[in-house]
Amino acid sequence: MKNLLTNETNSKQKIDKKIYDIKSEKLVRQANDNFIYFKDYEMALEQVEEALDLDSTNVKALVLKGNIFFSIEELEVAFECFEKALEIDPYSVEAYSLKANIFDINGKSKEALEACENAFKNLRKRDNEFLTCLYDQKISILIKLKKYKEAKLTLQESYKQLGEEDSSYIASCYRDVIDILHKEKTRKKTIALKRFKLVHNM
Repeated sequence: MKNLLTNETNSKQKIDKKIYDIKSEKLVRQANDNFIYFKDYEMALEQVEEALDLDSTNVKALVLKGNIFFSIEELEVAFECFEKALEIDPYSVEAYSLKANIFDINGKSKEALEACENAFKNLRKRDNEFLTCLYDQKISILIKLKKYKEAKLTLQESYKQLGEEDSSYIASCYRDVIDILHKEKTRKKTIALKRFKLVHNM
């Protein structure tokens, strides 16, 4: 009899948990609409907090919460949300990409590139919607790091991976910039080498 009661209780807990998860997901969808479409950050945050009260492991809720704080320039709180999301799901492409944004804003380009690379490493088919943004992000960071050759290779790679419209957009943003900066870097390097040779031949 005791075993039967225990099993019944366990089943009920599982059902309740599932119901809470559904409620949590619904709240996240509503919060996302309020955040994206209606720009009602206060309501979106309330709904996200409620979703996390129901399911503290809801990665979508944590990422959205981070996004809301990012939008109101509370970068430290946003960063903590993305870190927590990655503790629960170390493969969250969106969390890595958003974390890279914060590093980039704070002038930590190397860390930003590392986070962006992690996003690429963990890409799954369902994450293809992020691909254009990731290429955009990576090329921008590489340019800031003056890694023009890598930026050019990444741009070439994007042609193969993205559709015609998206690859054309990325190309229009970066192709000329990369070429100009790469040529300028090469020119400066050539001048520096000539000066070096002159000094050492004296």
